[in-house]
Amino acid sequence: MDSKLRYVVAVAVLAVSIVSCGTQTTESSTTSSVTVTTTTDATTTSTSVATTTTAEETTTTVAPTTTTTSSAFPPALESLEHGGEVWAVVLGGSGDIEDPAVVGAVADANEAGYATGPTDCDVGAAEALGQPEGNYTVSVYFADEATAQQALAAFEARSVSGVVAQVQTFCLD
Repeated sequence: MDSKLRYVVAVAVLAVSIVSCGTQTTESSTTSSVTVTTTTDATTTSTSVATTTTAEETTTTVAPTTTTTSSAFPPALESLEHGGEVWAVVLGGSGDIEDPAVVGAVADANEAGYATGPTDCDVGAAEALGQPEGNYTVSVYFADEATAQQALAAFEARSVSGVVAQVQTFCLD
């Protein structure tokens, strides 16, 4: 087996799924193929490799890797400042940190590829949900309102509700 094909198969066994694998033999050649696909919440990447062996030579063909974004979730803001104002998609909230609305909102954010958790430190987040200030909320933060609206639309496409609000972040010092 060609070293490129061995590498792709090894990667497939360790970290990704092999979607299809097969061998076709004719009188003059043997063709082996494998398609390797990796999937995250937002992206699917596929690579196909085929090796044809004849009496004279072995050729390996690697099809171009294709990447498909299955959702329109934009990147979240990576750094927040204590007392800073940012745009957020507020996904849920409650006075009880173990409320299913809070736990579900964390799961929804994580499934979309965002790392977040409940906090009672964002001024304006609970109010945006029509809840009392100081309730626990789950938010994903963005640099501007347009990006937050894009993220909300992507959540709504998954039947996840939320609101866009400008919030002031605390508890970061």
